[in-house]
Amino acid sequence: MESHPFTAQGEVLVNAGQPPLISVIIPVYNSMPYLQDLLASLDTQTIAKSSFEVVIVNDGSTDSSPQVLDDYAQEHANVRVIHQENSGWAGKPRNVGMDHSAGQYYFFVDADDWLGAESLERIEAFILEYAPDVLAPRIVGVEGRRGGGQVFAETIVDASIDHMIKTLMPQKLIRAQLIEQNNIRFREDKVRLEDGMMLVQAYCLAKRNSILGDYDYYFLRARSDGANISSTAIDPLSYTESLKCIAMTFNALIDNVEYAKQLTAALFARKGLKIYRGQRFMKYKESKRLAWISAHREFLLEFLPDASEHFEGIRAAKVQCILSNDQLGLLRLAQQDLNEKINPALTNAESQSRKFILSVAIPDYFTAEVRLAGQERNGNLRWDFIPVRTSPETQTVEFEIPLNDLRGIVDLSIALDGTRLKRLVFPEQGQEHTHIGAKLYRTVNGYASIDARNIDESAWPSVSKIIRRLTVRSKRPRN
Repeated sequence: MESHPFTAQGEVLVNAGQPPLISVIIPVYNSMPYLQDLLASLDTQTIAKSSFEVVIVNDGSTDSSPQVLDDYAQEHANVRVIHQENSGWAGKPRNVGMDHSAGQYYFFVDADDWLGAESLERIEAFILEYAPDVLAPRIVGVEGRRGGGQVFAETIVDASIDHMIKTLMPQKLIRAQLIEQNNIRFREDKVRLEDGMMLVQAYCLAKRNSILGDYDYYFLRARSDGANISSTAIDPLSYTESLKCIAMTFNALIDNVEYAKQLTAALFARKGLKIYRGQRFMKYKESKRLAWISAHREFLLEFLPDASEHFEGIRAAKVQCILSNDQLGLLRLAQQDLNEKINPALTNAESQSRKFILSVAIPDYFTAEVRLAGQERNGNLRWDFIPVRTSPETQTVEFEIPLNDLRGIVDLSIALDGTRLKRLVFPEQGQEHTHIGAKLYRTVNGYASIDARNIDESAWPSVSKIIRRLTVRSKRPRN
């Protein structure tokens, strides 16, 4: 790789000559017309052009991409285009891009996507202040593509590895020095999770991993022609081999053995157990279902021999079925996943004394452990309520919610397996209900919540007094 003179300022190197802070590395293969949107977004960046370079590797495109790129490079002094024969996968062009980049940070960008106008300027400011080794800017899914979700809900200067592995897409910035000193490379063969394998190595070696969540930095597109690599079919054996490589990285680079196991379990929960979700698992042919079970059973026996200690609820049940080669059990659990897409719904609401009495229709994933959970919005408080009456025949459960201790706005959900929350639907035709200042209402998204900010505490003694008087009267012997 090329080297250039820099002077030190804290942990960040300050450019002493021409080299930029950021190298935007873009692999391109038959990316028209999407490529035009990316190039346009690079033109609108508010950062100085001297602060970043663009290194584009054309991986043997057969459409008009090569000519578009050459024309673009002629008009932009900070753009370099490299043409090579098609390699068949994104790993090699990304590696070639690193080999020809001069920046202190490599930013891996795909040709189908685009950047927010302020992205590089905001990234530059964060890097100069905090000097992360790995920086993950917020990813937003567009045109049917899923984004990064809650991983990017907020900025985290020092993010834990277990948080970072929730995002294994390659759209990150990595310090060039970290890559060079540890010989971190993308796999160049046609294998899934090649970006995840590379990123996990960087996460584990980094002194600081950061999440940047204050702006929509990166727009991830679903191509209308279905040509995204992530949309191609997955081979059970090779995909699981990639999971094994990541698990081995945890074992090799994480000193704490138990933490390495926790990371491996989290990885398998996200990348392994997704195979057994609902319709996805049910639509596979039996041969492919058995292939997945066999590959994952081998993975669990090798890396998580104490798997039962690392999973809860339906995940634990699925892991046990995998270990037992229980295809029918996994199919039943997949059907349960489908059932759970149906939200519990409020069927009736009454008030009595200082409480709401709610009747809730539970779909057929009803269990004896079902509870109603109230979560304080924008807060840490949570209240759990057990059923006071149940009717398994009608799948109806009744809860009593004392209003004394509620605070703020409380969102209502049904708790499944003691861990997962399923929001409680407030029927569109249902009527809102107010009692001693507490309001049970329908949110804009159609869910049930309680506004407890205006509870009339002065009403509590009088209500309590009436209850006691009625109770006494009911217990008096008749003359």
